Amino acid sequence: MRRLTALAMLTAIAVVAVAAQAEWKMGVYHDGHVTEYILSEVDSFTFYNDSPPPPPMVTVPAGSFVMGDGTAYNGVDEREITLTRGFLLGQHEVTVEEYRLVLQWAFEKGYVTVDGDRVRDTLDGSTVSLLDMDDDPGGHHEDPQIYFDSTPDSFKLTSPAVADHPVMMVSWFGAARYCDWLSLQQALPRAYEHTGDWLCNGGDPYGAEGFRLPTDAEWEYAAQYDDERTHPWGNDIVDCSAGNFSRQTDWYPCIGWTTPVGSYADAPAALGLSDMGGNVNEWCNDWLVPDLGTEPDVDPTGPTSGTEGRVRRGGCWFTYYGFTYPEIDITRCAARDSEISGLGDPYTGFRIVRTVQP
Repeated sequence: MRRLTALAMLTAIAVVAVAAQAEWKMGVYHDGHVTEYILSEVDSFTFYNDSPPPPPMVTVPAGSFVMGDGTAYNGVDEREITLTRGFLLGQHEVTVEEYRLVLQWAFEKGYVTVDGDRVRDTLDGSTVSLLDMDDDPGGHHEDPQIYFDSTPDSFKLTSPAVADHPVMMVSWFGAARYCDWLSLQQALPRAYEHTGDWLCNGGDPYGAEGFRLPTDAEWEYAAQYDDERTHPWGNDIVDCSAGNFSRQTDWYPCIGWTTPVGSYADAPAALGLSDMGGNVNEWCNDWLVPDLGTEPDVDPTGPTSGTEGRVRRGGCWFTYYGFTYPEIDITRCAARDSEISGLGDPYTGFRIVRTVQP
């Protein structure tokens, strides 16, 4: 059933006087049609938005920290970073069901199209791949998490069991696009351009009003909050009870696939964040710059374009964790790797951010 949001109703209502009947009427305009109501016969109005709510978010206050730890992969350089604005960060990685619900909404609005096993962008003339629904993602699983049933034109879960797992096979574009879908649902300005270089808020992500991906600096700041810890769960060597990664003793995955979000103790506990280390890698807003240097910076954004791919953080279910080879331990708070923006894989997901508004 199609419903009008509060914003659509407020901008669409026209009240006119009909002289012949001396009655006040209300005309509701929607999709090129008008429905009239006699006001004296209307008992009440209710304005509401029936879009699915955004994933839960936690507040991360503004502050300063040392980005880099002298050891981590692509995180050797250490520099003082100041973030002048607090932000809301997704409490967990976006789940399969959270993505599916908003994707269905976007499909019904005509913002995406289905091309075989690919979901492609259509807004602003874009055609980039957002989600890969291949039935063999990376050779690690029999079925996709999401498939498209062309008969009723709907996206469905392969199994209810995957609903609360982090969504995978989503490209960087598909993650940024999800953020924009949320913004459109909440009547907020879209953060991302969908042509050219896909800049976030014209190159100023911190000033965006809508939902977006975390900057490289924001992600690391939240992961080590607020004691400069080595890993989201602390500085001590841990076992598979801390997160979903590969053990340092035998390089064998703890689980061998994703786990439902929130399956492990929140880390860092001070913010109540889930799966900042392990489960799936997480897309960030920035292009990767392997060597960030040591100069202090305020609200860093990274370059407006690049060749190294987009930053990923946190490691995944197949990522090595340990102190034996710390330089390749991607679960460290300071560790950074990258992936091609248009590629979705069974190791990568994301979480959302929104700048705290003044």
